[in-house]
Amino acid sequence: MENGNAPQAQALNKADSESRAAKPVLRQMMLVFLLVISSAVIAINGWSLWSSWQRTLHLTEENARNLSVSLARQAEDTFLQIDLTLQDVRDRINQGGIEQQAANLHQLLMARKAALPPLDSIVIYHASGYPALSSSPVTLSKTSVADREYFRFHQRSRDSKLHIGDVVRSRVSGNMVIPVTERLSNPDGTFRGVVMASIRLDYFRQVYDYYNLGERDLMALMKADANLVYIRPYSEALINRNISLSPLFTQLLTTTASGAAIYRAAVDGRPRIFGYARLTNYPLVVTAGYDLQEVRQDWIADSIGFVLLNLILLALLFLLGFIVLHHIRLNLHNQLELTRVRDQLTHMNRTLQNMALVDGLTGLANRRQLDWFIPRAMERAIKLHTPLTIVLIDVDSFKAYNDTYGHQAGDACLRNVADCLNRLPLRHDELIARYGGEEFMLVLTDKTQPEAHLIAMQAVRAVASLRMPHQASSVEEKVVTISIGMHWQPRVFAGVLPAEFIDKADEALYQAKRRGKNRVWMSNMPPTAG
Repeated sequence: MENGNAPQAQALNKADSESRAAKPVLRQMMLVFLLVISSAVIAINGWSLWSSWQRTLHLTEENARNLSVSLARQAEDTFLQIDLTLQDVRDRINQGGIEQQAANLHQLLMARKAALPPLDSIVIYHASGYPALSSSPVTLSKTSVADREYFRFHQRSRDSKLHIGDVVRSRVSGNMVIPVTERLSNPDGTFRGVVMASIRLDYFRQVYDYYNLGERDLMALMKADANLVYIRPYSEALINRNISLSPLFTQLLTTTASGAAIYRAAVDGRPRIFGYARLTNYPLVVTAGYDLQEVRQDWIADSIGFVLLNLILLALLFLLGFIVLHHIRLNLHNQLELTRVRDQLTHMNRTLQNMALVDGLTGLANRRQLDWFIPRAMERAIKLHTPLTIVLIDVDSFKAYNDTYGHQAGDACLRNVADCLNRLPLRHDELIARYGGEEFMLVLTDKTQPEAHLIAMQAVRAVASLRMPHQASSVEEKVVTISIGMHWQPRVFAGVLPAEFIDKADEALYQAKRRGKNRVWMSNMPPTAG
């Protein structure tokens, strides 16, 4: 009979093994298929997104370059009109002098200022730096401009070309202006004075504010020596600031007069997509930059619909794949049913065992396991003539902790304390358990009194080192602490009950609480100790 059953059992085992082997193979094949398809979809969409981002960068660079060219042309036209005006005034002075035609020159200056909205004023200065004529109808200021950068420049240089000076605050109108000047020379070439047209800085504010840009986008007008003339967003602190270390001046303008590039702005360090253009006839540079982060955010907002659609399609693909895989697995279900039932029973048995012997909150041994363990530890101590120690642990002011922080926080506190106690250096024949409520118990075997006391002190310090806040605690540090009462018995005799050990440990715990908590007290300590 046994010989007849053996082949059948072997066949069943073989079938079970084959069904077990077939299930992982089919699952792996399906997962590989899904992985290949999903990788292809991700790769294609990744390439599409990358191409879209590159197109966005390219279009933004083109827009920045076109904007900078537009601003350069506007600036070129503005300075050209002023240049022609100053040349006309200079030529008239060279032909007839200043004093001889003062009335006509004054009328000319007033007419040209009225015809050119950007101008704040047109002034003719003597070689001494004091004004001779002005487009303003009011009395001329008696303040000399001999200290101004543009005046000193013309004193030193015989160049008759237009000079664009640093931005200054007008001593007549009080406005921030850009001084545009030409040199006046005597017939022998000596310095005769300066004719100056000042452009209101607010004019460029009005022009630049016309363009619809983001809050962190940037436009700037600069001199060829890298001094800022105007910048949007406007900051007076940045006017006349030199940014010669910017990649615009160290690299880009050295090779091309206009173009586009991505680099960090020298004024705030933010990466932007810049377009730049150097003016053809004047020593000025215009730049316009779109904030890279804002461009990326706009691109993400535009692309998110595409991404979500593809994620949905990918999810549907996985769903269909798992449905197919589920049907395949159903075909093997009957063959594996007995194995599953066996595994479930094993799992249930282990779960029941854990429920019977393990505390559900802390994961430590529970009171049932503790009640089983202590008598056996005592029997072992009696048989081997070894010491036995009962360590009773209580969380200080735990009711106040619950009242202050709530019961959920109290449960978390107990779990943290349990984890801390569970890391103590215990042997395999020793036990840490939850005794009840906020109380825990250690059962230490074959430990000398100093060794047991050291472990108890380690527990006190370890819990205090967690630094869990406890504002209602009577301990000065206002953190969660524990108090420990321990009873060390050097020799256990037959007939002694576990309750006697526990009562002595409980009395020691009472003494630890009474003496200020957050400490260890041994049952054989004298009442006056500590």
